[in-house]
Amino acid sequence: MAIYFGTFFLSAFFLLIAEKTRGPYRKIIIAIGLFMPIMLAGMRKIGIGTDTEVYVNVLYEAARSSSGFFDYLGQKVYSSFQIKPVTSWEIGYNLLVYISTKVTNSYQGVLFATNLLTITFVYKGLEKLDKNFSRAFAMLIFYFMFYASSLNLMRQWIAVAIIFYSFHFIQDGQTKKYLFCVILAMLFHNSAIIGIIIWLIYIYFEKFNSKHGLAIGGKELDSNLNNLIIFTIVCVSFLLGISIVANILGSINAVFARYARLYISGSVKLMPMQIIRRLPIILLLIINWKRLNDVDKNVPFYYAMVVLDVTISQLGSLTSQSSRMGYFFSIFEIVILAELTHERRIDWKILYGLVLILYGTMSFYYDNVLMGRSEIVPYLFYFN
Repeated sequence: MAIYFGTFFLSAFFLLIAEKTRGPYRKIIIAIGLFMPIMLAGMRKIGIGTDTEVYVNVLYEAARSSSGFFDYLGQKVYSSFQIKPVTSWEIGYNLLVYISTKVTNSYQGVLFATNLLTITFVYKGLEKLDKNFSRAFAMLIFYFMFYASSLNLMRQWIAVAIIFYSFHFIQDGQTKKYLFCVILAMLFHNSAIIGIIIWLIYIYFEKFNSKHGLAIGGKELDSNLNNLIIFTIVCVSFLLGISIVANILGSINAVFARYARLYISGSVKLMPMQIIRRLPIILLLIINWKRLNDVDKNVPFYYAMVVLDVTISQLGSLTSQSSRMGYFFSIFEIVILAELTHERRIDWKILYGLVLILYGTMSFYYDNVLMGRSEIVPYLFYFN
């Protein structure tokens, strides 16, 4: 596990230096910082990350033995105890596997290219946002919370990273570019259609702010908090009435029926551990609502992503596939958590930073050492 933590902190260190650097060397330092976790992903052995055995290796072997791209697409492979056509996987990821295989003639090249896309899109997405937080610290949070799953759910994490990067298009009112990115992300994982939901949620918080909020105890809430409360109620209602939602989606057309069958079919049962593990973050955000809301107009949207993350975590009682949709929402937490450390008082800045690092360390240890999720511990190099 030490190799992961060492890489995380060293990468964040170089990215922090880059934040303090101006001139031509800045991009070089950023590249060095990002190269470390990408190389760690590329140098790992087959089996470090469950899906390396499920589909990456078999697709690599198919690409390596093919005489051309269409020949590759016409092949069948053995995966998860089934014979499947290569076209069972999205065309975007198949293209990535084929090109990286032919260019590098190496399985490590495929893993490197996959994580290169994920890490690059996440960091570029951070660069596009307002500069009221440390990108280095945001990436450190990303490493602790999501790097492990990105070594497993590789196709989905490319899609998540693309959606996260394209968020700035929504902010700038460039809807067509955002929708193009959603389509691009769907070429790597079809669950990226969730990007449409993210767009609609942003519209709700940005365009439909009420002039007056709810009155509680004679005191009127601000409109942002009012909208967030309404949104939370809708999310709870969604969980309670999920069977009704599934039936409605299923009645629209075959595409929506498929999504309903895959992700929200069944009865939701409370998963308290998923709420408990998020409590420290939730409490910190509640305490700092006013401060954060005053400095970033997107804070209500980021808080809504946290609400959705908690909501979707409960869908894990249906299938693991359902809870994985939450990554499209929880990725935005790296921004709001990094903004927590954007304090004028140095003692509070340090305190929040240490608390979040401790939380990230414990989360990584719990998920990957105690629970064995993603199967990335212990780390093994490909030559071991």
